Amino acid sequence: MWYSIRGANRHLRKVFPMKKADIKAVVENRFRELGAKQLELYPSGICWTMNGEFFKVSTLTDFWVLEWTDNHSYAANYCFEDISPMPYDISEQEIIWQVDKLLL
Repeated sequence: MWYSIRGANRHLRKVFPMKKADIKAVVENRFRELGAKQLELYPSGICWTMNGEFFKVSTLTDFWVLEWTDNHSYAANYCFEDISPMPYDISEQEIIWQVDKLLL
């Protein structure tokens, strides 16, 4: 068990496993904040693009993963490279850090 510091008050809180929808929302909000544009590609579904690169977040049973490609055709056909699988017991700040590492 570990703790994270959140907000201006710097309160410590336990980090419990986040729900899939919450992780996806944090990732996609960060994509948006950094200027990525959302697009829907068939059959890949919702993807994000920035500087000619394509990104996606996938939530699986035991972990979630950020995915990347710089090829539009690959993105459209769900051929992304997995960046690194991550656990569900992760803080919002760590999720943002992972997205920043990928996009910046």
